[in-house]
Amino acid sequence: MSNREIRAMETIKAVDDEQMIVEGYALRFNTLSNDLGGFVETISPEALKEADLSDVRCLIDHDSSKVLGRTVSETLELKVDDEGLYFRCQLPDTTYANNLYTSIKRKDINQCSFGFILSEDDGDSFEKRDDGLFKRTIRKIKSLFDVSIVTYPAYNDTDVAPALRSIEAIKESEQEEVRKAQQEEQRKIELAKVQLELLKLK
Repeated sequence: MSNREIRAMETIKAVDDEQMIVEGYALRFNTLSNDLGGFVETISPEALKEADLSDVRCLIDHDSSKVLGRTVSETLELKVDDEGLYFRCQLPDTTYANNLYTSIKRKDINQCSFGFILSEDDGDSFEKRDDGLFKRTIRKIKSLFDVSIVTYPAYNDTDVAPALRSIEAIKESEQEEVRKAQQEEQRKIELAKVQLELLKLK
């Protein structure tokens, strides 16, 4: 069961034609996402304080065969500031990177995404909103494994699976509480009936 998650967040731009550099925010703090399939999400400014950012790759569409940059080779720079996680990547002189850079300059492609693993220790929290959706707050990211420039910032079941598992557990807990309350109410009714019968016998 994988704990990896992927989210699409921000726009990118081309900033240096000679060195083929692109930059933008991979994620922003305190920004509410769209509906991700039963929940919305925001990222706390504390989320990256203990995150492992030591070996992160910049990819195309999360495809590990299309590496654009990497932190350990210093072709990918990551910086956490008050807004979120800023990245700057110097693209390689490859066919796919050159094609991508042209698409970014034309604004045919302008979005990015990031992949992360949540901390097992108080990594997130949930609250139910009035509209029935759950709001998830990401509080502690364990590690970031990639930032990707994406054609379609789409999600599938795998991308949001850990959050959906947590929501399902919350729903099951709520259902269990309702069941217990109903059982207790039924017990009180039965007890009242017995007491009423005893009074009739007196």
